[in-house]
Amino acid sequence: MGLTTAGSIGAAHALSLDDSIARVMELAEAGWSVRKDLLVICHGGPFDEPENVGIALKRMPGIAGFFGASSIERLPTERAIRGQVEAFKELPMA
Repeated sequence: MGLTTAGSIGAAHALSLDDSIARVMELAEAGWSVRKDLLVICHGGPFDEPENVGIALKRMPGIAGFFGASSIERLPTERAIRGQVEAFKELPMA
């Protein structure tokens, strides 16, 4: 569904979660009309956080899962680095 929207370098513009859900289902139904055993997953755009993916999967019957890239490696790394830097910044100077 396009570039991941969350994080410090996330896409500024993307489909909404509702529009992405509709688009995934449209693509899935097109695929299933040709091949009933086709496995369809979602990825990108607003499918960026566990909460959003959980909401989406509940609303997308037949979708086999989610493929994470930035949502699995970049976003948690950004949070960890930011937290570590903030902890160092809070140290008192002697």
